[in-house]
Amino acid sequence: MKTNDNRHLLIMLILLVAVGQMAQTIYIPAIADMAQTLGVREGAVQGVMAAYLLTYGGSQLIYGPISDRIGRRPVILAGMIIFMVATLFTITTHSLTVLIAASAMQGVGTGVGGVMARTLPRDLYEGPNLRHANSLLNMGILVSPLLAPMIGGVLDTLFGWRACFIFLLTLSVLVTFSMWRWMPETRPEQASRTRLLASYRTLFGSLAFNCYLVMLIGGLAGVAVFEACSGVLLGARLGLSGLAVSILFILPIPAAFFGAWYAGRQTKRFSSLMWQAVLSCLLAGILMWLPGLFGVMNVWTLLVPAALFFFGAGMLFPLATSGAMEPYPFLAGTAGALIGGLQNVGSGALASFSAVLPQDGQFSLGVLMLAMGLLILLCWLPLTHHDQRHGQTV
Repeated sequence: MKTNDNRHLLIMLILLVAVGQMAQTIYIPAIADMAQTLGVREGAVQGVMAAYLLTYGGSQLIYGPISDRIGRRPVILAGMIIFMVATLFTITTHSLTVLIAASAMQGVGTGVGGVMARTLPRDLYEGPNLRHANSLLNMGILVSPLLAPMIGGVLDTLFGWRACFIFLLTLSVLVTFSMWRWMPETRPEQASRTRLLASYRTLFGSLAFNCYLVMLIGGLAGVAVFEACSGVLLGARLGLSGLAVSILFILPIPAAFFGAWYAGRQTKRFSSLMWQAVLSCLLAGILMWLPGLFGVMNVWTLLVPAALFFFGAGMLFPLATSGAMEPYPFLAGTAGALIGGLQNVGSGALASFSAVLPQDGQFSLGVLMLAMGLLILLCWLPLTHHDQRHGQTV
């Protein structure tokens, strides 16, 4: 399939997903101010991210199969309307409980972007072009986490933490109008209306799909648990300002951007790239855990392992997504839903679990990231014994 004619659709998709990515991280520098305003401890505010991730992932399990039946456009517009309504609640509430509930509702809305990030590329591309498109998409998506904490830090400093959510509402209105005006329907015309349970049986019956799925869950969970803990560790424990936290928070993200670019090179074998991604995540987990074991924590012991994990995850996302999605052109919505949904449910569960662990140092964070690195390795090993089509030089 052509690689250039659909670039404008990839740009629109990046903007759609960017809303969800920014909703997850824009308020990180403002966690201390949010806690003070709402009268709660900083760790409790992590429940906002956990609630968002859980519903962001769970809703994808609904959007994907529906989009296979009625098309991509209707579910995109419905999801964004839900997000905009939820964001109004985040702007006006004075209760942490309501804020968490509104964040969960935001996740329900932006879950449509998460599943479309995996579904639309499969609608538009195949073969090596699919891996390249996923690489470009991930590179574009990673720009929003780079910008979001910086924007959030400036808005919090100048106008207070509610300005972060006002910004999200404005952005979502613009993106929704753009999708309504210019987004065509991409669902394959010849796609059959397969029953949901039959589709799930097909996907879960594949060893490769299951392994890639769990690897993706581990990669995003490792990133999410760092994001959830970094605001507390850098701000409350190391005593850094909100602006400083926002700057430090984004430093590992260019590594993920570089990892996505590196994974998209068409001169490299799929298996070689996968090994590099897997080992990067594992080594990063070890490097995050060791200082915590000896009671050491500073900016460098947090950011260097995080950058290495982000690099590995940046490679893993386009590679493993391509490996999982390639064999299922007519189940792209359902496959994308399972990947995106379970990936985010798993990362949300880990972020929620991290909130109840001691956070007076980086030991707990290190244990969780090391566990994710080991999980990724254990899921990749069975696939190395299979003759995968992606293993050929492209």
